[in-house]
Amino acid sequence: MKLKARKIYRIGAGIIFPLVYFFSPNRVITEMLLFYLIGMMTVIEIMRHLSPDIWKVMVDHSHGILREKEGFITGTMALLLSNAIVIAFFDKWVAIISLLFMLFGDTSASIIGSKYGQVKMGDKTLEGSLSFFITTVILSLLFYKWVPIHLAILLIGSVVATVIEALPLRINDNLTVAIGSAIAMQIFIF
Repeated sequence: MKLKARKIYRIGAGIIFPLVYFFSPNRVITEMLLFYLIGMMTVIEIMRHLSPDIWKVMVDHSHGILREKEGFITGTMALLLSNAIVIAFFDKWVAIISLLFMLFGDTSASIIGSKYGQVKMGDKTLEGSLSFFITTVILSLLFYKWVPIHLAILLIGSVVATVIEALPLRINDNLTVAIGSAIAMQIFIF
C-alpha cells in the first residue's frame, strides 16, 4: 500500500510541471512554481536533518507517501530539482518527454519490480527495468507524431533513461533519469 500511495502521489505531483510547461508560453511560469516549491522543500529538508522527530511525525501522518529513511535529499526534492534543471536547460519537448519518462517509467518499474521481480540487479530487478523500458517506448510511440523529435531520438532517450534507472548510483534516480535522457536526446537533435 505504501508503494502504491507513494507512486500515485509522485505521478499526481510530478505531472503538474510538464503540464504547466506545455501550456505556458515559456518556461518562466513553470520555473517560478518550481523554485517556490524548492524553497519550501528546502525548509523541510533542513528540518528533517535537524530534527528527526519532526520528520517521523510527518512520515507517520503521510499515509505512506513519505519514507522514514531517505537519502541526503528526499525523492520529492530530487524530483523538483530535476524538473527545474531539465526545464531550464533543454528544449521544451525534450524536457517534457524526459520528465514523462521519469514519472511513468519509474512508477512502472517500481510496481512491476516489487510485485513480479525475480532477477535481482542490486536494489533493482530485471523485470522492473524491462517495465521501465517498455513504458518509455510506449510513451515514445504515443508522442512521436506530435512532437518535433524523430522517433529514433525518442528511443535513444528511452534506452538512456532505462540504463540510468537500472544503474546502482548513489544519487536518487528522480534526479538522474530525466537529466540523463534529456542530455541524450538533446545531443542527437543538434
